[in-house]
Order: sequence, then structure tokens, then C-alpha cells
Amino acid sequence: MTVVKISGKGQVVIPAAIRQSLDLTAGDRLNVTVVNGRVVMEKLPVAAVWREIVAQIPVEQVVLDEAGHYDVERAPHFDHWLRSEK
Repeated sequence: MTVVKISGKGQVVIPAAIRQSLDLTAGDRLNVTVVNGRVVMEKLPVAAVWREIVAQIPVEQVVLDEAGHYDVERAPHFDHWLRSEK
């Protein structure tokens, strides 16, 4: 167990060993939440990582024919969204 002290400004120093193991560096942003009475800090992705995440989002072009129908095989995610309960 590692014990740290909260400063008068509410600041906490994350010990070097923990920063190194999580690859935390100056300027990194953390999301801080309370889960079941515990403080949880999670490193937020940097812009380069966000680009990788966004690149993995499936993109479909939904083409409607004259009757307003679309090809389910060409737009499976749209079809799933359309049929899911709201």
C-alpha cells in the first residue's frame, strides 16, 4: 500500500513508480470519479489515440431506393440500429 497526503489545494502526488507503470507524464489528463466510495483515476486518451478510436467506428453509406428500402447487407449497423428498441 502506498500512502499519499492531500495538499491544502486538494492536490495529490502520484508516486513515480505508479506513474511509470501507467505511462503517465506531465500534461496527461485523468478522469476522476468515485466508485463505491473509492476514488478512481483513469488516463484519458490523447488526440492521436482518439483518432485511432474514431477510425474504428464503422461507417456505412445507407442508400435508399425509390421505394425507401435499403440493402441490409450493405448497411448492417444501420439496420441493427433501426430495429433496436429505443
